[in-house]
Amino acid sequence: MERNTLSSTMQELILKVCGFVRFLFPSQAASLLSCCHGRLVDIVFNSTLAKEMTDFLELRALSASERCVLYDGRVLAALDQYLVACNFHGKELTEELLNMWISSLTGKSKTVRIKVGTIRNFVKYLNNMGNYSFLPMPPKVKSDYIPYIYSEEELQRIMCCADTLVPQNPNMCSSFFRLKIPMFIRILYGCGTRLEETVSLQRKDVDFKNGTLFLRKTKFSKERLIPAHHSLLDILERHCFALGIMDQPDAYLFPGKKPCTHYTSRQMQHWFSKILELTGIDQRSKQPNERGACLHGSSRICSQINAAAGGRRTSC
Repeated sequence: MERNTLSSTMQELILKVCGFVRFLFPSQAASLLSCCHGRLVDIVFNSTLAKEMTDFLELRALSASERCVLYDGRVLAALDQYLVACNFHGKELTEELLNMWISSLTGKSKTVRIKVGTIRNFVKYLNNMGNYSFLPMPPKVKSDYIPYIYSEEELQRIMCCADTLVPQNPNMCSSFFRLKIPMFIRILYGCGTRLEETVSLQRKDVDFKNGTLFLRKTKFSKERLIPAHHSLLDILERHCFALGIMDQPDAYLFPGKKPCTHYTSRQMQHWFSKILELTGIDQRSKQPNERGACLHGSSRICSQINAAAGGRRTSC
């Protein structure tokens, strides 16, 4: 009876503080019910640690966001199912048991590390409650990325297709569409820039005299100055003259349809996917953690080419 009174009080507190989580305690299984964007998520624990898992989530709901609580609930539910399958009947999680469960996890190493982090928090909670369990070490995160390496023949096909690309409905595209897509791909290939860095380039970021590009919106908010080959700068200069922006320092190199806007990364990805489809490049099913042919691989391509060329920028 005392337990039911405490749970009722806890429910009211959670509803007041978080406004989205409520907990029910059936006799044989602990269940977490939460309304997430209009959807009801039901997480049921059936192992001997069902009560502890539910109490842990109650505590998490007082300080963590709805998203974190639901994620932790799913991770605990996976561990709960594993404990039931192993006929676990105790209250203390051993090193062997947890290591076996961790080895059964699939996905990227970063995802596995996050899941183990949830279990570490739960184990700390168990230890504080007197159920002394093994605290697993978080696994190291390794790069699971498998890049797609373009062949010289594929790069030629991409360039040729970009130069002749015509949209099915030209009225839906911004002006000078047939200039911007080829120029965009050449900057990616010749300089190894990222998508967002490239689409946000302005006329003032191009120094034709010193042969450099100034990147403002970069990863980790760090500004960068990168060299560009003279052949790329020649094409880029003609590009600026054709768009009429040579004397407009704040003008975007890849302006959007609306004034003072530029092409988005999603738009460029769409057209590059269309180019890959037209050229028949990498139209196969992907392996786990394999991205396949995409615009993100351009920086790696550029690095490989520059390394082979002794650090010199190649022509486009």
